[in-house]
Amino acid sequence: MTKSKIIALIAVISLAFATTAIDNAVAHGPKQPPHQIADLGELVLESGGVIKNLRMSYVTHGKLNQAKDNAMLCMHGFGANHHHWDRYIGPGKPLDTDKYFIITSDTFGNTQIGFEHSTSPTNSGFKMDFPAFNMRDTVNAEYKLIKEGLGIDHLLAVTGISMGASKALQFAISYPDFMDGIILTVGGAIWTTEIMYYMTELQSIIEACAGWNEGNYEANPRDCAAAALRSFVPAFWSRAWWNENITTPEAFQQWKQLWDKWYFGLQDARDLYLLSQASARSDIATTPGFNGDLMAVLKSVKAKALFITSPYDRWYLPEHIEVQHKAIPDSRIVSINSNAGHLLTAGDPNARWAAGEAIRGFLRELEAK
Repeated sequence: MTKSKIIALIAVISLAFATTAIDNAVAHGPKQPPHQIADLGELVLESGGVIKNLRMSYVTHGKLNQAKDNAMLCMHGFGANHHHWDRYIGPGKPLDTDKYFIITSDTFGNTQIGFEHSTSPTNSGFKMDFPAFNMRDTVNAEYKLIKEGLGIDHLLAVTGISMGASKALQFAISYPDFMDGIILTVGGAIWTTEIMYYMTELQSIIEACAGWNEGNYEANPRDCAAAALRSFVPAFWSRAWWNENITTPEAFQQWKQLWDKWYFGLQDARDLYLLSQASARSDIATTPGFNGDLMAVLKSVKAKALFITSPYDRWYLPEHIEVQHKAIPDSRIVSINSNAGHLLTAGDPNARWAAGEAIRGFLRELEAK
């Protein structure tokens, strides 16, 4: 075997280890709990629009105890689904199903196809006439799921990854007495301008794509959504991660095939487009009642807060996390030195383990409290 082939093989093996957790979290396996749908009636949106028949899809793991004090909500990232947390859920894992009742939901406006999921522009039938929504509206939908759909009045914790982490923070602001703690993994109240650039670019790529037809299509132009996300995803990792893991054309093709399988190729273009608009109009500082004062918003958080971050994250910068940590009364930061950056829970096995241990310890503290 030539030296160049050996290097290529090492790169492919390295990438395989780095992305195994993604591949394992793609499909709904036969041994996993069943998908469930909650019909929750009317949802009034902040824009004034009304969803008359809100439906939320979710999966539960473990058992709700008699006191109903062991439940937690886990929310996924942008363009993902309820499987985003699978690698952490199970007996003896950080989200221990022998101890906790875990609710993993699909966000309101969810974008993935291939399974029945929460109300979105496409599956509601509204398509491009779907009322404007933001992340506070998605949090309100999650609250209805927990409170009205499952009859749970209080959560041990609300957790999220990326967009889900920002939603967990919003949850603690909108419903300050509803949970004991929040776990914010690579997310928070302050985005970099780089995110806004990519969100705008994502919309532009979809708009310019053949088959888009201003969103009034019958057959989903799946390639439009895939192309838009491919422009967006490279910034999930640091440049150092790319230099270490994607060193050959073969490694790039393996990376692309894997992500096509679980992320790029599973999106409804219309839902993705409108979710990106919703994300762009979701400044936590504009929470009603705070006059745009972000520090006042953050100081209102009553829940104990854990930030899990990486100094290599290009989306939620360490200095921004530090500002939020100082403002939230009972909070701390666990910084994991992983060049996987924003994807530290999926792109680096050691970082994934460290994040899991931080979550495990934090939940023990909440239980003791």
